[in-house]
Amino acid sequence: MDVAYIGRWREDVTACVDQLLPGFEVRFGYPPGRHTIGGPAGEEELASLADMRPPGDLLGWYRQVREVSLPDIGNGYFIHDPGLVMYREVTTVRGRLTADVVVFASDGGGGLFAVEAGAGAPVYRLPAGEVVAGVYRSDDPRFDVVAENLTGFLDRLRDAVEVFAATGAAGDL
Repeated sequence: MDVAYIGRWREDVTACVDQLLPGFEVRFGYPPGRHTIGGPAGEEELASLADMRPPGDLLGWYRQVREVSLPDIGNGYFIHDPGLVMYREVTTVRGRLTADVVVFASDGGGGLFAVEAGAGAPVYRLPAGEVVAGVYRSDDPRFDVVAENLTGFLDRLRDAVEVFAATGAAGDL
């Protein structure tokens, strides 16, 4: 994961959030939550993920950004810190798609986002589904590939933030 890309992503998303927050309560009728793009994860946190076989791009991301919290963008979007990633109950997906995965993000509507373990591609959207012994199963058509890789997911998240800041309508992710 390119450090310059992460810096641009952080700047773009921060600018959109900064545009959104003034007047947020008047526009939406409730006060905004706390929107954050955290600093780097510690080496111990990164090492704790080793058994999960996280893709190199995810580790590169965590070396620059530990977590992201965007609670008011649509239903909310969250990229989880390594400590939360380590304790996710889903490690494999089965059904329309099959892969070993690392769940690293969620939306405020109960959906999860997972990247394929080891290879780092693609990123899957996991709507609510059955989880037994770490295996997520679903035939829901929303269980699908949302991006070809982590960078594609981050691009789509940035785009969703931009659309929401400009229009107040949730972007597609």
